[in-house]
Amino acid sequence: MSEQEKPAVPEILTKRISRKLPVEELEARILKFLASRRMCVLSSCRDNEPRSTPILYKSTGFNLYMAGEPGLKLGNLKINPRVSVGIFDPKGEFSDDWHDIVGLQISGHAKLMDKQDPGFIEAFRLFGRPEAWAEHWYGRMIEVVPEKIEMFAMELKNEDYAARQILMLP
Repeated sequence: MSEQEKPAVPEILTKRISRKLPVEELEARILKFLASRRMCVLSSCRDNEPRSTPILYKSTGFNLYMAGEPGLKLGNLKINPRVSVGIFDPKGEFSDDWHDIVGLQISGHAKLMDKQDPGFIEAFRLFGRPEAWAEHWYGRMIEVVPEKIEMFAMELKNEDYAARQILMLP
């Protein structure tokens, strides 16, 4: 194949930009993205054995809440509360448009909440289920408190910002 026959590399892939979004703008975009999605992948680890679990979530601010059924993930979180959460916009999965690639990588720690723990009922209510169901449910609520949120959005390059932005939280 000659140089003339080779397909051109899209400009968005060759555009090198390192400019950071203002923190307030990054926070707003992350919060909007979190509120627009429902599904994530929660990754935990025990004895050097990683486990990634697709799970529904709800967010309040930057914190994520998940209704965890009994299983390996809850056992992992009891032993090691360090977690990673991945969330992406599924539009990018079937699109040939590089601008559709967007997602979050969250690093933080998880707190497990039993029915008697403060915040359990508030977290349970986020899922819109009757409160009476909580009484008969055997799972636990999982609260993920982020320490670092990495946003990757190719469309940011069109605004002359780096595609990868990092928000550190206290």
